[in-house]
Amino acid sequence: MGVTSSSGLDKSSRGRDVLLEMEHRRGHLRRNLRAALRSAIQEGRLAAGTRLPSSRRLAADLRVSRGVVTDAYDELAAECYLDTAPRQAPIVADVARAEPPMPEPARPRWTYDFIATTPDVDLFPRRAWLRACERALRSTPNDALDYGDHRGRIELRTALSEYLARVRGVRVEPGQMVITQGFTQALDLLCRALSARGSTTMAFETPSLADEWVTVRAAGLRTEPVPVDADGLRTDRLDELTADAIVVTPAHQFPTGAVMAPTRRAALVAWAARQGTFIVEDDYDAEFRYDRNAVGALQGLDPRRVIHVGTASKTLAPGIRLGWMSLPHELVDEVRSAKAAADSGSPALDQLALADLLTSGAYDRQVARARQVYRRRRDRLVAALTQALDNPRIDGTEAGLRGGHRLGHRCELLTALGVRVRSCHRLYQWRYIR
Repeated sequence: MGVTSSSGLDKSSRGRDVLLEMEHRRGHLRRNLRAALRSAIQEGRLAAGTRLPSSRRLAADLRVSRGVVTDAYDELAAECYLDTAPRQAPIVADVARAEPPMPEPARPRWTYDFIATTPDVDLFPRRAWLRACERALRSTPNDALDYGDHRGRIELRTALSEYLARVRGVRVEPGQMVITQGFTQALDLLCRALSARGSTTMAFETPSLADEWVTVRAAGLRTEPVPVDADGLRTDRLDELTADAIVVTPAHQFPTGAVMAPTRRAALVAWAARQGTFIVEDDYDAEFRYDRNAVGALQGLDPRRVIHVGTASKTLAPGIRLGWMSLPHELVDEVRSAKAAADSGSPALDQLALADLLTSGAYDRQVARARQVYRRRRDRLVAALTQALDNPRIDGTEAGLRGGHRLGHRCELLTALGVRVRSCHRLYQWRYIR
Protein backbone atom coordinates (compact mmCIF):
# COMPACT_ATOMS: atom_id res chain seq x y z
CA MET A 1 0.00 0.00 0.00
CA GLY A 2 1.07 3.67 -0.21
CA VAL A 3 3.45 5.12 2.31
CA THR A 4 4.93 8.34 3.71
CA SER A 5 3.18 11.63 3.29
CA SER A 6 5.09 14.70 2.20
CA SER A 7 5.20 15.83 5.84
CA GLY A 8 7.58 12.97 6.49
CA LEU A 9 10.49 15.04 5.15
CA ASP A 10 12.36 17.58 7.27
CA LYS A 11 11.12 21.01 6.14
CA SER A 12 14.47 22.59 7.04
CA SER A 13 16.28 20.44 4.48
CA ARG A 14 16.23 20.82 0.73
CA GLY A 15 14.33 17.57 0.47
CA ARG A 16 11.47 16.93 -1.90
CA ASP A 17 8.09 15.32 -1.57
CA VAL A 18 8.41 11.67 -2.25
CA LEU A 19 6.12 8.70 -2.28
CA LEU A 20 7.67 5.44 -1.15
CA GLU A 21 5.81 2.49 -2.56
CA MET A 22 6.06 -0.42 -0.15
CA GLU A 23 3.89 -3.29 0.92
CA HIS A 24 2.95 -3.54 4.59
CA ARG A 25 3.44 -7.27 4.81
CA ARG A 26 4.23 -8.84 8.14
CA GLY A 27 7.71 -10.30 8.21
CA HIS A 28 8.86 -8.24 5.19
CA LEU A 29 8.62 -4.67 6.47
CA ARG A 30 12.36 -4.13 6.89
CA ARG A 31 13.18 -5.55 3.47
CA ASN A 32 10.37 -3.64 1.74
CA LEU A 33 11.26 -0.28 3.37
CA ARG A 34 14.93 -0.75 2.53
CA ALA A 35 14.10 -1.57 -1.10
CA ALA A 36 11.72 1.42 -1.39
CA LEU A 37 14.29 3.87 -0.04
CA ARG A 38 17.10 2.40 -2.15
CA SER A 39 14.99 2.64 -5.29
CA ALA A 40 14.03 6.26 -4.57
CA ILE A 41 17.71 7.17 -4.12
CA GLN A 42 18.88 5.29 -7.23
CA GLU A 43 16.18 6.87 -9.39
CA GLY A 44 16.91 10.37 -8.10
CA ARG A 45 13.55 10.90 -6.41
CA LEU A 46 15.54 11.37 -3.23
CA ALA A 47 18.32 13.71 -4.27
CA ALA A 48 21.80 13.74 -2.77
CA GLY A 49 21.88 15.92 0.34
CA THR A 50 18.24 15.35 1.22
CA ARG A 51 17.83 14.89 4.97
CA LEU A 52 15.41 12.07 5.69
CA PRO A 53 12.92 12.09 8.58
CA SER A 54 14.13 10.84 11.92
CA SER A 55 13.53 7.16 12.56
CA ARG A 56 10.81 8.09 15.08
CA ARG A 57 9.04 10.42 12.63
CA LEU A 58 9.16 8.03 9.68
CA ALA A 59 8.00 5.12 11.85
CA ALA A 60 4.98 7.16 12.95
CA ASP A 61 4.13 8.12 9.35
CA LEU A 62 4.43 4.51 8.18
CA ARG A 63 2.74 3.11 11.28
CA VAL A 64 5.52 0.64 11.86
CA SER A 65 7.84 0.11 14.79
CA ARG A 66 10.83 2.40 15.13
CA GLY A 67 13.12 -0.63 14.96
CA VAL A 68 11.99 -1.31 11.37
CA VAL A 69 13.08 2.16 10.27
CA THR A 70 16.31 2.09 12.30
CA ASP A 71 17.35 -1.23 10.77
CA ALA A 72 16.57 0.01 7.25
CA TYR A 73 18.60 3.18 7.80
CA ASP A 74 21.52 1.21 9.24
CA GLU A 75 21.63 -1.22 6.30
CA LEU A 76 21.42 1.56 3.70
CA ALA A 77 24.20 3.40 5.48
CA ALA A 78 26.32 0.23 5.31
CA GLU A 79 25.62 0.13 1.56
CA CYS A 80 26.74 3.81 1.28
CA TYR A 81 23.32 5.11 0.27
CA LEU A 82 23.01 7.23 3.45
CA ASP A 83 25.40 9.38 5.46
CA THR A 84 24.76 9.21 9.18
CA ALA A 85 25.99 11.04 12.25
CA PRO A 86 25.20 10.55 15.97
CA ARG A 87 21.83 12.02 17.07
CA GLN A 88 21.04 13.29 13.56
CA ALA A 89 18.67 12.10 10.86
CA PRO A 90 20.46 10.48 7.91
CA ILE A 91 21.28 12.37 4.72
CA VAL A 92 21.04 10.89 1.23
CA ALA A 93 24.54 10.21 -0.12
CA ASP A 94 25.73 11.16 -3.59
CA VAL A 95 24.98 8.03 -5.63
CA ALA A 96 25.81 7.88 -9.33
CA ARG A 97 22.77 7.69 -11.55
CA ALA A 98 22.41 4.70 -13.83
CA GLU A 99 23.06 5.24 -17.51
CA PRO A 100 19.89 5.47 -19.60
CA PRO A 101 19.10 2.13 -21.20
CA MET A 102 20.31 1.66 -24.74
CA PRO A 103 17.56 0.76 -27.20
CA GLU A 104 17.70 -2.82 -28.36
CA PRO A 105 18.56 -2.94 -32.08
CA ALA A 106 15.65 -4.17 -34.13
CA ARG A 107 16.32 -7.38 -36.01
CA PRO A 108 15.97 -6.69 -39.73
CA ARG A 109 13.33 -8.55 -41.65
CA TRP A 110 14.69 -9.45 -45.06
CA THR A 111 12.52 -9.95 -48.07
CA TYR A 112 15.01 -12.60 -49.17
CA ASP A 113 17.51 -13.97 -46.66
CA PHE A 114 20.73 -15.27 -48.22
CA ILE A 115 22.79 -15.66 -45.06
CA ALA A 116 24.69 -18.95 -44.99
CA THR A 117 25.93 -19.14 -41.42
CA THR A 118 22.57 -19.76 -39.72
CA PRO A 119 20.14 -22.65 -40.13
CA ASP A 120 16.39 -22.19 -40.38
CA VAL A 121 15.64 -22.01 -36.66
CA ASP A 122 11.94 -22.59 -37.41
CA LEU A 123 12.96 -26.23 -37.79
CA PHE A 124 14.25 -26.49 -34.21
CA PRO A 125 12.69 -29.66 -32.67
CA ARG A 126 10.95 -28.00 -29.72
CA ARG A 127 8.96 -31.04 -28.64
CA ALA A 128 11.92 -33.40 -28.80
CA TRP A 129 14.10 -30.93 -26.91
CA LEU A 130 11.41 -30.43 -24.25
CA ARG A 131 11.05 -34.18 -23.75
CA ALA A 132 14.82 -34.56 -23.54
CA CYS A 133 15.04 -31.80 -20.94
CA GLU A 134 12.26 -33.39 -18.90
CA ARG A 135 13.94 -36.80 -18.97
CA ALA A 136 17.25 -35.22 -17.99
CA LEU A 137 15.65 -33.43 -15.03
CA ARG A 138 13.90 -36.58 -13.83
CA SER A 139 16.87 -38.91 -14.13
CA THR A 140 19.85 -36.66 -13.37
CA PRO A 141 21.44 -37.24 -9.94
CA ASN A 142 21.89 -34.20 -7.74
CA ASP A 143 25.67 -34.25 -8.07
CA ALA A 144 25.32 -33.61 -11.82
CA LEU A 145 24.19 -30.09 -10.90
CA ASP A 146 27.38 -29.41 -8.94
CA TYR A 147 30.73 -28.34 -10.39
CA GLY A 148 31.97 -31.24 -12.45
CA ASP A 149 34.56 -32.34 -14.97
CA HIS A 150 35.51 -29.30 -17.02
CA ARG A 151 35.61 -31.47 -20.13
CA GLY A 152 31.82 -31.77 -19.89
CA ARG A 153 29.28 -34.37 -18.85
CA ILE A 154 30.46 -37.91 -19.51
CA GLU A 155 26.98 -38.81 -20.83
CA LEU A 156 27.32 -36.31 -23.67
CA ARG A 157 30.95 -37.09 -24.41
CA THR A 158 30.12 -40.80 -24.64
CA ALA A 159 27.10 -40.22 -26.88
CA LEU A 160 29.09 -37.90 -29.14
CA SER A 161 32.04 -40.26 -29.49
CA GLU A 162 29.67 -42.98 -30.68
CA TYR A 163 27.74 -40.65 -32.99
CA LEU A 164 30.85 -39.14 -34.56
CA ALA A 165 32.39 -42.56 -35.13
CA ARG A 166 29.23 -43.77 -36.85
CA VAL A 167 28.42 -40.67 -38.91
CA ARG A 168 31.73 -38.86 -39.45
CA GLY A 169 34.39 -41.57 -39.03
CA VAL A 170 36.00 -39.75 -36.08
CA ARG A 171 38.26 -41.86 -33.84
CA VAL A 172 38.06 -40.53 -30.29
CA GLU A 173 37.49 -41.75 -26.77
CA PRO A 174 35.12 -39.81 -24.46
CA GLY A 175 38.09 -38.85 -22.28
CA GLN A 176 39.64 -36.96 -25.21
CA MET A 177 36.59 -34.76 -25.77
CA VAL A 178 35.86 -31.29 -24.37
CA ILE A 179 32.40 -29.71 -24.56
CA THR A 180 32.40 -26.03 -25.50
CA GLN A 181 30.06 -23.10 -26.11
CA GLY A 182 30.16 -23.50 -29.87
CA PHE A 183 33.05 -23.30 -32.35
CA THR A 184 34.17 -19.82 -31.33
CA GLN A 185 35.00 -20.91 -27.80
CA ALA A 186 36.62 -24.09 -29.06
CA LEU A 187 38.93 -22.05 -31.28
CA ASP A 188 39.70 -19.61 -28.48
CA LEU A 189 40.55 -22.42 -26.04
CA LEU A 190 42.81 -24.07 -28.61
CA CYS A 191 44.60 -20.80 -29.28
CA ARG A 192 45.25 -20.28 -25.58
CA ALA A 193 46.47 -23.84 -25.10
CA LEU A 194 48.76 -23.62 -28.13
CA SER A 195 50.03 -20.20 -27.11
CA ALA A 196 50.98 -21.58 -23.70
CA ARG A 197 53.08 -24.15 -25.59
CA GLY A 198 54.94 -21.40 -27.42
CA SER A 199 52.90 -21.31 -30.65
CA THR A 200 52.69 -17.93 -32.33
CA THR A 201 50.84 -18.34 -35.63
CA MET A 202 47.71 -20.02 -36.98
CA ALA A 203 46.96 -20.40 -40.69
CA PHE A 204 43.55 -20.10 -42.34
CA GLU A 205 42.03 -20.93 -45.68
CA THR A 206 41.39 -17.80 -47.66
CA PRO A 207 38.67 -16.86 -48.22
CA SER A 208 37.16 -17.98 -44.91
CA LEU A 209 35.00 -16.65 -42.09
CA ALA A 210 36.54 -13.37 -40.92
CA ASP A 211 35.20 -13.75 -37.36
CA GLU A 212 37.54 -16.69 -36.78
CA TRP A 213 40.58 -14.61 -37.70
CA VAL A 214 39.46 -12.05 -35.11
CA THR A 215 39.18 -14.77 -32.45
CA VAL A 216 42.70 -15.99 -33.12
CA ARG A 217 44.21 -12.53 -33.07
CA ALA A 218 42.37 -11.67 -29.85
CA ALA A 219 44.05 -14.72 -28.27
CA GLY A 220 47.45 -13.25 -29.16
CA LEU A 221 48.34 -15.33 -32.23
CA ARG A 222 49.23 -14.10 -35.70
CA THR A 223 47.38 -15.36 -38.78
CA GLU A 224 48.62 -16.57 -42.16
CA PRO A 225 46.49 -17.10 -45.30
CA VAL A 226 46.50 -20.18 -47.52
CA PRO A 227 44.56 -19.95 -50.80
CA VAL A 228 41.86 -22.39 -51.92
CA ASP A 229 40.58 -23.40 -55.32
CA ALA A 230 37.95 -25.79 -56.67
CA ASP A 231 39.69 -28.73 -54.94
CA GLY A 232 39.94 -27.02 -51.57
CA LEU A 233 43.07 -25.97 -49.74
CA ARG A 234 46.15 -25.39 -51.91
CA THR A 235 48.46 -27.88 -50.23
CA ASP A 236 51.30 -26.92 -52.59
CA ARG A 237 51.54 -23.69 -50.57
CA LEU A 238 51.90 -25.33 -47.15
CA ASP A 239 55.69 -25.43 -47.13
CA GLU A 240 55.71 -21.63 -47.30
CA LEU A 241 53.98 -21.41 -43.90
CA THR A 242 55.49 -20.69 -40.51
CA ALA A 243 52.22 -21.53 -38.76
CA ASP A 244 52.00 -23.86 -35.75
CA ALA A 245 48.41 -24.88 -36.64
CA ILE A 246 45.95 -24.49 -39.49
CA VAL A 247 42.13 -24.21 -39.55
CA VAL A 248 40.43 -25.99 -42.46
CA THR A 249 36.91 -26.92 -43.62
CA PRO A 250 37.67 -30.01 -45.73
CA ALA A 251 34.15 -31.45 -45.98
CA HIS A 252 32.66 -28.23 -47.33
CA GLN A 253 34.88 -25.16 -47.60
CA PHE A 254 33.38 -21.90 -46.45
CA PRO A 255 32.42 -19.86 -48.41
CA THR A 256 33.36 -21.45 -51.77
CA GLY A 257 31.63 -24.79 -51.15
CA ALA A 258 34.61 -26.82 -52.41
CA VAL A 259 35.29 -30.30 -51.02
CA MET A 260 38.97 -31.01 -50.39
CA ALA A 261 40.29 -33.51 -52.93
CA PRO A 262 41.58 -36.87 -51.59
CA THR A 263 45.17 -36.18 -52.67
CA ARG A 264 45.12 -32.86 -50.84
CA ARG A 265 43.65 -34.40 -47.69
CA ALA A 266 46.52 -36.87 -47.64
CA ALA A 267 49.05 -34.13 -48.38
CA LEU A 268 47.71 -31.94 -45.57
CA VAL A 269 47.89 -34.74 -43.00
CA ALA A 270 51.40 -35.69 -44.15
CA TRP A 271 52.55 -32.07 -43.88
CA ALA A 272 51.18 -31.77 -40.32
CA ALA A 273 52.91 -34.99 -39.26
CA ARG A 274 56.17 -33.88 -40.87
CA GLN A 275 56.09 -30.41 -39.30
CA GLY A 276 54.64 -31.43 -35.93
CA THR A 277 51.76 -29.00 -36.37
CA PHE A 278 48.05 -29.39 -35.61
CA ILE A 279 45.11 -29.27 -38.00
CA VAL A 280 41.86 -27.78 -36.64
CA GLU A 281 39.03 -29.35 -38.63
CA ASP A 282 35.92 -27.15 -38.59
CA ASP A 283 33.25 -29.72 -39.45
CA TYR A 284 30.47 -27.15 -39.41
CA ASP A 285 27.75 -28.52 -41.72
CA ALA A 286 28.92 -31.86 -43.14
CA GLU A 287 25.55 -33.45 -42.27
CA PHE A 288 23.94 -31.52 -45.12
CA ARG A 289 25.17 -33.18 -48.30
CA TYR A 290 22.40 -33.62 -50.89
CA ASP A 291 23.89 -35.61 -53.74
CA ARG A 292 25.54 -38.39 -51.70
CA ASN A 293 26.91 -39.17 -48.25
CA ALA A 294 29.36 -36.59 -46.94
CA VAL A 295 33.06 -37.35 -47.09
CA GLY A 296 34.38 -38.63 -43.75
CA ALA A 297 36.13 -36.38 -41.28
CA LEU A 298 39.80 -35.63 -41.84
CA GLN A 299 40.47 -36.55 -38.20
CA GLY A 300 40.02 -40.22 -39.00
CA LEU A 301 43.26 -40.15 -41.00
CA ASP A 302 45.42 -39.00 -38.09
CA PRO A 303 43.83 -38.44 -34.63
CA ARG A 304 47.25 -37.39 -33.28
CA ARG A 305 47.48 -34.33 -35.51
CA VAL A 306 43.85 -33.41 -36.36
CA ILE A 307 41.57 -31.69 -33.85
CA HIS A 308 37.97 -32.30 -34.90
CA VAL A 309 35.51 -29.55 -33.91
CA GLY A 310 31.74 -29.76 -34.35
CA THR A 311 28.65 -28.03 -32.97
CA ALA A 312 24.88 -28.28 -32.76
CA SER A 313 24.57 -24.76 -34.22
CA LYS A 314 23.69 -25.92 -37.75
CA THR A 315 21.82 -29.13 -36.91
CA LEU A 316 19.69 -27.68 -34.08
CA ALA A 317 20.14 -23.94 -33.51
CA PRO A 318 22.96 -21.50 -32.72
CA GLY A 319 21.23 -20.53 -29.47
CA ILE A 320 21.89 -23.98 -28.02
CA ARG A 321 25.56 -22.95 -27.69
CA LEU A 322 26.94 -26.47 -27.53
CA GLY A 323 30.01 -27.66 -29.40
CA TRP A 324 32.69 -30.30 -28.96
CA MET A 325 36.35 -30.97 -29.62
CA SER A 326 38.03 -34.31 -30.26
CA LEU A 327 41.60 -33.79 -29.09
CA PRO A 328 44.93 -35.60 -29.32
CA HIS A 329 45.96 -37.01 -25.92
CA GLU A 330 48.72 -34.45 -25.46
CA LEU A 331 46.31 -31.49 -25.60
CA VAL A 332 43.50 -32.76 -23.37
CA ASP A 333 44.77 -31.49 -20.01
CA GLU A 334 45.81 -28.12 -21.42
CA VAL A 335 42.47 -27.50 -23.12
CA ARG A 336 40.58 -28.72 -20.06
CA SER A 337 42.51 -26.19 -17.94
CA ALA A 338 41.72 -23.41 -20.42
CA LYS A 339 38.04 -24.36 -20.31
CA ALA A 340 38.07 -24.30 -16.50
CA ALA A 341 39.57 -20.82 -16.53
CA ALA A 342 37.08 -19.59 -19.14
CA ASP A 343 33.76 -20.59 -17.56
CA SER A 344 34.13 -23.63 -15.25
CA GLY A 345 32.16 -25.79 -17.68
CA SER A 346 29.16 -25.73 -20.02
CA PRO A 347 25.55 -25.96 -18.73
CA ALA A 348 24.97 -29.48 -17.41
CA LEU A 349 21.25 -29.82 -18.16
CA ASP A 350 21.67 -28.72 -21.78
CA GLN A 351 24.46 -31.25 -22.20
CA LEU A 352 22.28 -34.01 -20.77
CA ALA A 353 19.38 -33.04 -23.04
CA LEU A 354 21.63 -33.23 -26.12
CA ALA A 355 22.97 -36.58 -24.92
CA ASP A 356 19.37 -37.80 -24.70
CA LEU A 357 18.65 -36.66 -28.27
CA LEU A 358 21.72 -38.51 -29.50
CA THR A 359 21.06 -41.78 -27.69
CA SER A 360 17.31 -41.83 -28.43
CA GLY A 361 17.79 -41.29 -32.18
CA ALA A 362 15.92 -37.96 -32.13
CA TYR A 363 19.05 -36.12 -33.24
CA ASP A 364 19.42 -38.34 -36.33
CA ARG A 365 15.77 -37.81 -37.16
CA GLN A 366 16.14 -34.04 -36.87
CA VAL A 367 19.17 -34.01 -39.17
CA ALA A 368 17.33 -36.15 -41.74
CA ARG A 369 14.30 -33.87 -41.60
CA ALA A 370 16.35 -30.69 -42.02
CA ARG A 371 18.38 -32.25 -44.83
CA GLN A 372 15.17 -33.07 -46.72
CA VAL A 373 13.79 -29.54 -46.29
CA TYR A 374 17.03 -27.87 -47.38
CA ARG A 375 17.39 -30.20 -50.38
CA ARG A 376 13.86 -29.32 -51.57
CA ARG A 377 14.53 -25.61 -51.24
CA ARG A 378 17.79 -25.84 -53.11
CA ASP A 379 16.20 -27.87 -55.90
CA ARG A 380 13.38 -25.32 -56.25
CA LEU A 381 15.87 -22.47 -56.50
CA VAL A 382 18.00 -24.23 -59.10
CA ALA A 383 14.89 -25.13 -61.11
CA ALA A 384 13.64 -21.54 -61.02
CA LEU A 385 17.01 -20.18 -62.14
CA THR A 386 17.27 -22.72 -64.94
CA GLN A 387 13.82 -21.82 -66.16
CA ALA A 388 14.25 -18.05 -65.88
CA LEU A 389 17.79 -17.65 -67.22
CA ASP A 390 19.53 -18.74 -70.37
CA ASN A 391 21.87 -21.62 -69.47
CA PRO A 392 22.90 -20.30 -66.05
CA ARG A 393 26.17 -21.56 -64.65
CA ILE A 394 25.55 -23.09 -61.22
CA ASP A 395 28.70 -24.45 -59.64
CA GLY A 396 29.51 -25.88 -56.23
CA THR A 397 28.90 -29.00 -54.21
CA GLU A 398 25.32 -29.94 -53.44
CA ALA A 399 25.79 -29.47 -49.73
CA GLY A 400 25.51 -27.14 -46.76
CA LEU A 401 23.17 -24.33 -45.81
CA ARG A 402 24.07 -22.20 -48.80
CA GLY A 403 22.05 -24.47 -51.04
CA GLY A 404 19.11 -25.06 -48.75
CA HIS A 405 18.62 -22.35 -46.14
CA ARG A 406 15.47 -20.44 -47.11
CA LEU A 407 16.60 -19.60 -50.66
CA GLY A 408 20.30 -20.37 -50.47
CA HIS A 409 23.14 -18.61 -52.28
CA ARG A 410 26.44 -18.88 -54.11
CA CYS A 411 28.60 -16.35 -55.90
CA GLU A 412 27.56 -17.93 -59.20
CA LEU A 413 23.86 -17.70 -58.36
CA LEU A 414 24.09 -14.04 -57.43
CA THR A 415 26.05 -13.32 -60.58
CA ALA A 416 23.47 -15.18 -62.65
CA LEU A 417 20.77 -13.02 -61.08
CA GLY A 418 22.58 -9.90 -62.21
CA VAL A 419 23.88 -8.96 -58.76
CA ARG A 420 27.42 -7.62 -58.67
CA VAL A 421 29.49 -9.52 -56.10
CA ARG A 422 32.63 -7.62 -55.26
CA SER A 423 34.38 -10.28 -53.15
CA CYS A 424 33.24 -13.84 -52.51
CA HIS A 425 34.99 -14.09 -49.15
CA ARG A 426 32.55 -11.46 -47.85
CA LEU A 427 29.55 -13.19 -49.39
CA TYR A 428 28.13 -14.27 -46.04
CA GLN A 429 27.45 -10.59 -45.28
CA TRP A 430 25.12 -10.16 -48.25
CA ARG A 431 21.60 -10.68 -46.92
CA TYR A 432 19.25 -8.64 -49.00
CA ILE A 433 18.77 -8.46 -52.73
CA ARG A 434 16.22 -6.27 -54.43
